[in-house]
Amino acid sequence: MNKRLDLSVSDNVLESPQRRHFFRASAGAAAAAAMVTPIAKAVASGTTQRTQTGINGKTVLYVNGKIYQGGKDSQAWNEAFAVTGDRFSKVGTTDEILKLRTPDTLVVDLRGHTVLPGLIDDHMHPEMAVENQFNVNVDELSTTWDGFKALVKKEMRDNPHKEWVFGGNLDYLWDDGSNILMFGKPSHKKILDELIPDKPAFFWECSGHAALVNSKALEVCGITKDTPDPKGGHFVRDENGEPTGVLRELAANVAWEKWIETLPSVQELGDKQLKPIFSYINSFGITSVSEVWSREKYGRAYKYLDDKDDLSVRLAVYITAEVDFVTEKMKKTAFDYIYNHKDYNGKQVKILGVKYILDGAAAGQTAVVVEPYERTNGYHGPWRNTPEQFKEGLARYDAMGLCVYAHCAGDGAARLVLDSVEELRKQPGNNAKQLKHRVAHVAMVHPDDVDRFAKLGVHAEFSPVFWYDMAAIRIVEQDIGTHRVHKYMYPMKPIVDSGASVSIGTDWTVTPVNPWFAIETAVTRRGVGLKEGPTMNAEEHAVPLETAVWMYTQANADSQQRGEEIGSITAGKYADFAVIDQNIFDVPITDVHKTKVLSTVLGGRDVYLSSRVEDILELGNLTGDYENNMTFSSLGRNF
Repeated sequence: MNKRLDLSVSDNVLESPQRRHFFRASAGAAAAAAMVTPIAKAVASGTTQRTQTGINGKTVLYVNGKIYQGGKDSQAWNEAFAVTGDRFSKVGTTDEILKLRTPDTLVVDLRGHTVLPGLIDDHMHPEMAVENQFNVNVDELSTTWDGFKALVKKEMRDNPHKEWVFGGNLDYLWDDGSNILMFGKPSHKKILDELIPDKPAFFWECSGHAALVNSKALEVCGITKDTPDPKGGHFVRDENGEPTGVLRELAANVAWEKWIETLPSVQELGDKQLKPIFSYINSFGITSVSEVWSREKYGRAYKYLDDKDDLSVRLAVYITAEVDFVTEKMKKTAFDYIYNHKDYNGKQVKILGVKYILDGAAAGQTAVVVEPYERTNGYHGPWRNTPEQFKEGLARYDAMGLCVYAHCAGDGAARLVLDSVEELRKQPGNNAKQLKHRVAHVAMVHPDDVDRFAKLGVHAEFSPVFWYDMAAIRIVEQDIGTHRVHKYMYPMKPIVDSGASVSIGTDWTVTPVNPWFAIETAVTRRGVGLKEGPTMNAEEHAVPLETAVWMYTQANADSQQRGEEIGSITAGKYADFAVIDQNIFDVPITDVHKTKVLSTVLGGRDVYLSSRVEDILELGNLTGDYENNMTFSSLGRNF
């Protein structure tokens, strides 16, 4: 069972001082001198602070590997590379790289393992992960009702000082009160009232577009039978007009923004909450991420960590648009964050733009569609941020040189972005030709609009884990029909082939953060590991594996405006890379999801080292004279 977020499974030995004994016990003279990674050498000496894991400008040689340098159409491979300081200094054959060796040079024998450029996730929500992990961390794939009750009881026992009981993620909520599938309990406030009668409680739905609250939360927020819906949101009501506790879109913000006021200090957010989340992300080979719905306090936490060189990822940040808040206080905070965005930039943090959420989720008829929903009287879905709000923001932020990033679940929302950019480009003095304004998810695109991304210079970001076998897709199929599911949804290949600027992201925590799931399913258009059965139009929309990997590396680097710095294993770029346990180009495509990361390196320093470090380094079982002649053992060890 794959959980969306479970830090307990992280096996990063860099965070585990009790494992230092392995290095001290195993590292003989030759091994310590020649065969340890920079971080392993630090651990052997009893140090694990990241600020001390650099190699002080020295050169480290990584040899005897299968080095996938990167590329879109043709694979560029090599055997070895050198890292000097925080950058790749040379890439070549093992013999060529070993000629750089001096008495002070560290050498890492990759023993035939495959190395990829550091993976880049261009759409995720670390801030949402923090808020789930460090409150009531619910997983819609695995948490039972009894398990949920136990989690709530533990939270209330361990944190009596907290004003709210907060968490996520629940399975899909229903307007008619139908059972939440994971619990077999109704989508209604009464199930929370039973457990949490005296404190306000708030739980996100897995989509991030709805929440369930208890009666106390409704009371605290002043939501009654007579309370009008906020603009861009909806209080679900029963047959008597009473709020059921299900809050959709910006209606959820009415409660959520009250909870946000209880966030811990910037220092605690950074040191105790964001750092473990980023370490977890590193365990999947990820070295750079895009946080695409950022709040100001987190912006300060990123800057705090960056200033003390304590970030284990590179961060591209898109600030939540002020129109996506309901209280004047939060609107002003977001507005100030945007206008002062340069103050939050750092060595590894770049504020790139502003995020709008135009519509809702594909399941539940809250996506805006070009053609009306099935079995409705011409219903096209609701706007969350209105077209007028979006066009106004697009012009304003374009003039500031900021990219505007729009969540689009439906093809109608995607068309609005394309139309708006086309209109903006006709205005004098705009930056639309230079900036790549963006459509998030590219979940659904009308066939008439596929080629417009390239023509208008609009960026297409895909979230390719939402494939045909998912329950949500079957709900969507009922709403828009089989034809539109297969022809309109996630048209990755035709948009890539058109020459448009593209990228790939997971939308974690909405879906798993595991990049190998996304890479595999982009090729198969089926669920993870499935070898047969229906696909979501793989014939027309699937991409080759090489393209999927390119999107997760160089294309995503370009998307983050760092294409000259990261994205491939190239001399002069930052030394961001991942060592993995299988060559994904040699195994059946349906086995790609089984890939495990052995080591993740950011700017030449290890930020993740698997608990299988004994297998990687084999410090106690070296063969050959590494100290002098560097005769290497046999290659290609299989685990």
